[in-house]
Amino acid sequence: MVFISDNFNLRSKAYWKKMGWGLLLGLIGGISALIFVVLMNFGQSFFVPHITQNWTPFSGPWWIVLLMTGVGVIIGLIHRYTPAKEMDVFGSFDKGYLDPKPMPSSVFASLISIIGGFSLGPEVSTGMLSGGLASWISKKRNLDPEITKTNYLSSVSGAWSGLFTSPLAMILILLETKHKQSVLYYGTLLIAGLAAVIGFSIFYASQGFNYSSLLGILSPPEYHLEIWHLGVAIIMGIIAVPVALLFVVFTKIFDRLIKPLDKKPVIRSTIGGLLLGLLVFALPVTLGLGTTSMLLVYQNAAEIGAVLLLIFAIAKMAALTGALRFGFIGGPIFPLLFTGSCMGALIHLIFPAVPVGLAMGCMIVAVPAAIVPIPFALAAIGIIIIGVSPQDALPIIIAALVAFSTTRGFILKGEEVETV
Repeated sequence: MVFISDNFNLRSKAYWKKMGWGLLLGLIGGISALIFVVLMNFGQSFFVPHITQNWTPFSGPWWIVLLMTGVGVIIGLIHRYTPAKEMDVFGSFDKGYLDPKPMPSSVFASLISIIGGFSLGPEVSTGMLSGGLASWISKKRNLDPEITKTNYLSSVSGAWSGLFTSPLAMILILLETKHKQSVLYYGTLLIAGLAAVIGFSIFYASQGFNYSSLLGILSPPEYHLEIWHLGVAIIMGIIAVPVALLFVVFTKIFDRLIKPLDKKPVIRSTIGGLLLGLLVFALPVTLGLGTTSMLLVYQNAAEIGAVLLLIFAIAKMAALTGALRFGFIGGPIFPLLFTGSCMGALIHLIFPAVPVGLAMGCMIVAVPAAIVPIPFALAAIGIIIIGVSPQDALPIIIAALVAFSTTRGFILKGEEVETV
């Protein structure tokens, strides 16, 4: 079959030009994301080392309150004097363009926010950086809209496949975002997929040929799939929904509290830094991304206890929504993975017959899937974290789909959850 469209015509010079630009931007996106992560890890190791290794309540250092309050002042000043903002990376997939003007200050504010210990992930940050670079380069080179869009998708693919150490997860994200249901889309998907492989290779090689250390690989005991596991996965997908809806509840609460400070960014972020610093002092596990604390929860679940695991999950949701609403910049996925791990450990603690790998795998993906509309991609990430075999991965996929479908179909009626 011959495709007359240059969108997927391997005999067309225009397509190979698009391919060349896409692979170049995939390389740039992967390198830029790696640089961001290296700076983030260095900053965190310097300013907030090993705090989350202790789960005991009220064991946080007193200086963390001062640090996060000071970071709040800096973020407020950035908002006051620059166009920094939380840019909609997911929403920009459809048009394939992200305004590069606010990108530098936004990425800088995000880097400071994450280094300062706020409960945010680097996926939005690296998406803004790679997507903004792709849009800026495309604009400077006067490239046509089709190439510009492919460049954007390829650059973000390179960044995120490296961040999550999974080209498959990135391809699934591209399939789950808005696009024309046409075979011609596979022309773009091929380019972005190859760009994702480039980004994956950069991160994989730089980390000693291991999966991303940011994900907090758990590797619980293997379980062998049984029919009743599928029913349990459905139940856990439903349980994840009210947990995820805490995001909506906390968002409304914080929005109401800070509304009088909308035009006072320095005061707003300073107060936010103080309050969230006090939360970290009380519960150190609420510090930072959260994925590196998942192993702590997994290994100490029995000692932590059911009540405290539930408190950890709720507090992490409050830390995430608070950070976003008080003006700090970052993504929701990584903290939501931690919340899911707490709920999975809790379920296994209450119902020991449910394998720990099944419980944690299902909840790790179901909680974020109820908020972020990429259930298949999140399932792929969860499978990496738990390390289950393909034949035992079906319950994890089911839990993600049930959580996503329940939230969108019954509660929000197809509406999007505001995550930024």
